[in-house]
Amino acid sequence: MDTALSGNQQLDDLIHDAGEVAGYLWQKGWAERNAGNISIDISTLMPSEVAETDATPCRRLTSPYPAVAGRCYLITGTGKRMRDLPCCPGQHATMIRISKDGWSYHALGQDEYCCEPTSELNSHLGIHQMLRTAGAPQHVVLHTHPNELVALTHMKKYQQESTLNHLLWSMHPETKIVIPEGIGFVPYNVPGSDAMEVATLAALKGRRVVVWEKHGAVAIGADVFEAFDLIDTLNKSVEVFFLCMSAGVEPDGLTNSQVHELEVIFHRK
Repeated sequence: MDTALSGNQQLDDLIHDAGEVAGYLWQKGWAERNAGNISIDISTLMPSEVAETDATPCRRLTSPYPAVAGRCYLITGTGKRMRDLPCCPGQHATMIRISKDGWSYHALGQDEYCCEPTSELNSHLGIHQMLRTAGAPQHVVLHTHPNELVALTHMKKYQQESTLNHLLWSMHPETKIVIPEGIGFVPYNVPGSDAMEVATLAALKGRRVVVWEKHGAVAIGADVFEAFDLIDTLNKSVEVFFLCMSAGVEPDGLTNSQVHELEVIFHRK
């Protein structure tokens, strides 16, 4: 690691946590090959001599992100495998700083953490910008490919946001308790495209999780564990649904009144 970044226990702990969750994703089969990506706002953890130094030439972004200008991020690298992040984080993640005009970024850490960031960088920065503008408490963006949740989006019936949320809430009480606001649904777009970013930001308003049709899910959290837990909870509901269907039984699920009861008990206004 660059000497200016060494000895930062908080940053080391954060990197360790990201590696731990990356391991969970791989173990669950949600991160095949180089699938999935994680980004974390580390601006408050970066020493000024690093945060204010342009360690590498600018990399131009496809659009500006003025609300995160000068902010620093830890983000997994393009073409890198989640399963390798726990053992070799410096080779599979990078640290970047957004330029003062928001139009480009610099890589930080000249020895390690200098691979190219994920090809879905624009969606990550768009989400971080939205969170920053709103003064939201979340600092982490996590994208992965939960098997059952992706499979569900191949079923036309569940390509409607309201129908999808109704199913998720009805399959397991925990889902309504943990994610009372429901999830956003984004129709299929080319991964990494500007259209994907725009659609994701729209669907994420008032939500903490968005499902990308036939692709995966994106969650935000105050830390990487919170973001993982949200997707893990959702996927459990879908697992229960498919277990019932594979047994030849279409599940009744919780009734509307039972779902409402959970809302009243756990989320009183």
